[in-house]
Amino acid sequence: MQPLRFGLFVPQHGVPATALRALAEQAETLGFDSLWAYDHLQDYPDAAQPDVLECVTLLGVLAGWTTRIRLGSLVLCDAYRNPALAAKMTATLDALSGGRLELGYGAGWHAGEHRAYGFEFPGAAARVARMEEGLQIIKALWQGEPVTFAGAHHHVEAARCLPRPLQRPHPPITIGGGGERRLLRAVARHADAWNYFSVPLAEYEHKRSVLHAHCRDLGRDPETMAQSLMVSLVTARREKDVRDAREAARRRGGVFQHDDQLVQGTPDIVVPRLLDYARRGVSLFIFVMPDPLDAPAVQFVAEQVMQGLRDF
Repeated sequence: MQPLRFGLFVPQHGVPATALRALAEQAETLGFDSLWAYDHLQDYPDAAQPDVLECVTLLGVLAGWTTRIRLGSLVLCDAYRNPALAAKMTATLDALSGGRLELGYGAGWHAGEHRAYGFEFPGAAARVARMEEGLQIIKALWQGEPVTFAGAHHHVEAARCLPRPLQRPHPPITIGGGGERRLLRAVARHADAWNYFSVPLAEYEHKRSVLHAHCRDLGRDPETMAQSLMVSLVTARREKDVRDAREAARRRGGVFQHDDQLVQGTPDIVVPRLLDYARRGVSLFIFVMPDPLDAPAVQFVAEQVMQGLRDF
């Protein structure tokens, strides 16, 4: 198995800056490898939560509060920023953070959000094609030379992106999802890493096999594709505390309403389950916690789950 790394999603709703800073500093101290933010603009996970911190701005602030931990988007929506502007913003973030950017990039799925902000929301095929053009522009601009590109969805003319990102050849690119015909083929063509959810192992193995088939079809060695897993994690020392935390998280909505994606239980249950994914190539676990501002709970995950996986 590859060396394991661990990420943590930060809250983006109703949280003061002081609490966010404390969480970022705690995660870095405890040995988390990365912090992650989603790219939504309003009403996420539902209309009951209209206030959402913007992704790239938040990552820039987190960069200023930390020194080592990496900073990721999961995932930046192609429709929400012209890709040339996205290239500029992320290159700046990478340069000023000391080369800590992890770029997750995606086609977008939240139709209501698109309409509210005036963005077109075409069918899935067009969104994936648009995302692929966006990634071509971003990767080309990150090289620092003038770029001209005329596609069906995006175009730039003699655009330059300086300063370049600090990382070479470029910051790692992650694409998440499981659409078998188009999305996973785009992952095989453009991404350094594939992200998926902590679904049952049979489903995960199937999606991975489809991705690897696309890699081989495109002439790419599947072993060059890193794998990360977004884990809706509910754990505690006692089963009663696990149940209480799970029910509280369900009431808040979002990913914790999907029972098939929950990894739940005491550490002696969740560590072996996560190890099953590691044996299937996952090297980065990105934890979504019921309450990431609960400092003792974050410490418990670091000491009991992360360390338990490292000990295997």
